[in-house]
Amino acid sequence: MTSEKILSAGECSARAIELMAEHGIAPVPENYALWYRYASGQTPDLNQALDERLSSGRPIDAATAEELRERYLSDAKLAAVTLETGERLNSELNQIIEIIESSTGNSTAFGHSVREASAGLSAKSTPADVRNAVKSILEASRDMEARSQELEERLKATSSEVTELQQTLEAARNEARTDALTGVANRKAFDETLAREISHARETAQPLCLLIGDIDHFKKFNDTFGHRTGDQVLRLVASCLNNGTRESDTVARYGGEEFGVILPSTTTKDAEQIANKIREAVQSRELVKRSTGESLGRVTMSLGVGSFRPSDESSSLIERADACLYDAKRNGRNQVRSELSTAPDSRAVAG
Repeated sequence: MTSEKILSAGECSARAIELMAEHGIAPVPENYALWYRYASGQTPDLNQALDERLSSGRPIDAATAEELRERYLSDAKLAAVTLETGERLNSELNQIIEIIESSTGNSTAFGHSVREASAGLSAKSTPADVRNAVKSILEASRDMEARSQELEERLKATSSEVTELQQTLEAARNEARTDALTGVANRKAFDETLAREISHARETAQPLCLLIGDIDHFKKFNDTFGHRTGDQVLRLVASCLNNGTRESDTVARYGGEEFGVILPSTTTKDAEQIANKIREAVQSRELVKRSTGESLGRVTMSLGVGSFRPSDESSSLIERADACLYDAKRNGRNQVRSELSTAPDSRAVAG
């Protein structure tokens, strides 16, 4: 590393620490990684997201920091695993090539040995001459067989190694697309999947719906019972979403206490039924404090249903689903609203 790069890294580090102190951010490693990336300017989208939140006066709490890390820093680990996998695979292939080249040389030598032994035999050859020729051919055959066996064993070992590398890479890809707290897809995976499903719906003229759901009064619940219990609530809701959807659907943590569900090949009425099934499942689950067994009551969830239109991009479909969600909150929460049931015009209510 050059002195210029070291200086740059040192400046970024100092700036990251300064920013965390300025905004009252706990100086723990995971927060440092986020603010170091911000100070370095390597991820413009992250800087924009943080700047918007800071300019609005909203705090960068633990949940927000986790969400930002999931969305903007998850690719770093995947890139590292991909690089390591490529290096290991390249090493394996180089060793195979060396063995094959060696085997090719042995094959040439074997042919030469056989020709030499054959050329030394004639009608006048003695039994001893024949024995010597056969001995030479057998020795060359054993050498050839040994190299072939080595190549076969190496290929088997490499096949196993490649399978392991593929599994490692796939696990890293899945981790980079998964919300660490709830186990459902993260925002990055949600964005990618929604864009893909919109393209498919446009090409095939199949229906597509999007649910945006929000836990009612989550902030109050979090403040009353603490973040650990809040995390328990998020996991419970994620479980209800998973249980209430199909394998072809995509459940994602959209941000904070908001979740998104992508429903391909689903009409608006069917999407409303799915959303109500999820809402009822969440409401039916009683929360119990694990440390004491104390009942903490129940939580509820409001959901909005957006329906795909041929002119839609991700942003417009999300906007309409989000507007339906806020209409559900305005009208008392713990309910489902869709474009069939409402014409939302405001976003005044949250939480």
